Amino acid sequence: MPSAQDLLQATVIAIAVGILAQLVAHRLRLPSIVFLLVFGILVGPDVLGWIDTSAFGAGLPAIVSVAVALILFEGGLQLHYLDLAAVGRSVRNLVTIGAAITMMGAAVAAHVLAGFSWPLAFLFGAIVTVTGPTVINPLLDRVRVDRRVDTVLRGEGILIDAIGAILALCVLEFVMTTDASVWSGFGAFASRMVIGVSIGLTGGWLLGRVLRIPRLFPGELKNLVVLAWVLVLFVTAQTLAHESGLAAVVVAGMVVRRESIPQQHLLRRFKGELSILFISILFILLSAHLPLATLEAVGWGGVWTVLVLMWVVRPINVLASTWKTGLSWRERLFIMWISPRGVVAISIASFIAILLQNLEPEQAGVGLTVADGQALLAIVFLTIAITVLVQGTTAPLVARVLGLQAHDGGCAIVVGADHIGRLLGKVLSDQGWSVLLIDTNRRSIAAARRAGLEGLAGNCLDHDVLEQADVEGASVLVATTANQEINVLVARLAGEEYDVPEVYPVLVQLEDGVHEGIVEGMGADVAFGRRIAVAKWNEDLSARRARLARVTVGDAAPGGSLGELEVPAEVLPLVTLRSGRAHVCHGGTRWQAGDEVVAAVKGDGERDLARLLGVAAATKAEAAVPARS
Repeated sequence: MPSAQDLLQATVIAIAVGILAQLVAHRLRLPSIVFLLVFGILVGPDVLGWIDTSAFGAGLPAIVSVAVALILFEGGLQLHYLDLAAVGRSVRNLVTIGAAITMMGAAVAAHVLAGFSWPLAFLFGAIVTVTGPTVINPLLDRVRVDRRVDTVLRGEGILIDAIGAILALCVLEFVMTTDASVWSGFGAFASRMVIGVSIGLTGGWLLGRVLRIPRLFPGELKNLVVLAWVLVLFVTAQTLAHESGLAAVVVAGMVVRRESIPQQHLLRRFKGELSILFISILFILLSAHLPLATLEAVGWGGVWTVLVLMWVVRPINVLASTWKTGLSWRERLFIMWISPRGVVAISIASFIAILLQNLEPEQAGVGLTVADGQALLAIVFLTIAITVLVQGTTAPLVARVLGLQAHDGGCAIVVGADHIGRLLGKVLSDQGWSVLLIDTNRRSIAAARRAGLEGLAGNCLDHDVLEQADVEGASVLVATTANQEINVLVARLAGEEYDVPEVYPVLVQLEDGVHEGIVEGMGADVAFGRRIAVAKWNEDLSARRARLARVTVGDAAPGGSLGELEVPAEVLPLVTLRSGRAHVCHGGTRWQAGDEVVAAVKGDGERDLARLLGVAAATKAEAAVPARS
């Protein structure tokens, strides 16, 4: 019988090896799930023998359940409803029509290729409907892709875990009950979904209301209160209907996100760190849990089943689910390729295998045996291994070939939707950036939207507005209002509280109160490299006295940073294009030969800009001044 020392040793090794796998993945810039899977097998009983999961006994399923619940809640928190609304039809179809196609296709493949009986084949089909945030989120965090594709895959993974788990349990009950009907199976599925969604809606709304009460909880306890409440919701739903707890925590997370609670970004950060820890531990333990000898139970038939699931069933699923949804063929191809299975799939298979080991005598005639349970566990593990290794390692290449890789820092927030802000937003948007403009002036926001830009009306210093803008997900924020105090305040807020990597406030010409040293002291830099007359530039842009110009930097690139150069008054450098990527111009910008500089100019500004950059002439850009207010 395993001792307490064995349990302690297994736990510590799982944590240490899991974090090591994360570090190795980070250094090699590959999805962490690949290394978690490999490292888990290495420390398991068939290789190094460092971890004996039998030390956890009946506690392992409980650990898995709690960890998956917290991971799914964090996944619900990450779903930004503005993004989800844009691709909602695709996600809805993937978790309904797509789930049905996957279950049927996987069942047929398992029956024909792996020799499974129909009851066992349908159990396999139900289990592999799930993808899940335990594998999708780490992969997409490493492989940055187009925002729409990212939202579709994350949304599908988070929602399908709960749906797939309930579906698998209902199929299990159906095949193990001799007098069950199809309608009773549908009824069981619907009732579990209703219970889970109802508890999630109610619990999430209550949590959001409570967290909005000022000073109710001390700061150091607020995240722990949320943690405890999520577990209470999960256990409550599980008690009422098995596996409905997953639906409850997903819905609760989405509701809390919609509530825009104060400092929600700190909650998401805390839950995100917990998710990384739990994902690391779970994959190590579950990879070590399955003896490699069990894979012989399915052989090459199992391998072919998984390949058909990846390369035949998944494409049919995506084609049917994304028909006439507005997704491009490149986006649909990438979604077809990415469908790794994770912790929820193996935990359901483990539960079924344990159940079949303890069949009551009166259930012996249902057609499923202990060997069936082991075969199911083996083929699900094989599915996880193949999909994670193949798709995890090839995802960066596929995204690059399809042209779907997002630019580094491809999400920008521009505070101030007047002419300068709209012009900067339009230039960044034309370079493939996702841009959001924030302004209190609704006319300016309306003008931004007419120019094809996304706008949000509200006070940029209001936490609720910043949460709605998903400022934590931005990699650059530029504040371009005519009030330099507001520019500096929002830049400080974005940098210090929301960890936005790059923040650039505009400083206004001839104004006192804020100097460059204050901006430098908060780890920011001055937008566009110098103080500017914001009101005058907005006026000239409105009257069409200013225009865009593009200049390619010559071999004699100017020495020093932009903040050190004598930039002509008629020139406002906006963006530098280098190696196909756009960078906002700021005081620390250093131009290199071959860079392309996009600037607003007036008067003889084209000539002045060309002279500054060491070339003969500037190339005028096509009219790109956004719509007037």
